[in-house]
Amino acid sequence: MKNSKNLKWILTTIVLILVTAFSIAGTVISKNDFKAGELEQYYLQKEKQLTEDVRDFLNQKGYRNSGVTVTRVLEANGNREYTVTVHHGDIDRMTEVERTVLAGEMGNLTFEDEHCTFSMNFL
Repeated sequence: MKNSKNLKWILTTIVLILVTAFSIAGTVISKNDFKAGELEQYYLQKEKQLTEDVRDFLNQKGYRNSGVTVTRVLEANGNREYTVTVHHGDIDRMTEVERTVLAGEMGNLTFEDEHCTFSMNFL
């Protein structure tokens, strides 16, 4: 009787572990599962959101109507190098130290992706 209770407990535990594992595996979306077109759409959405976030950030800092451009270089291995370029007269008149601080703050707006690097540029 004791062995049958232990066996039931062990089987129940194994079933719960398997159900949990399959549930987690089924809900995690990997970029590797994306088709090429879907992956491109994913990055286009991220780029659009980055541009909007930088504009909103600059507006809040008092740099309204800033020109914001996000460009990318797509490497053969799939890595992406992004450059966020900002143009605003008041930023042009900042010291290099002030621009470096502002670029650092803007760097916090970038999206996390192991295949992407970001740099900030002021015209």
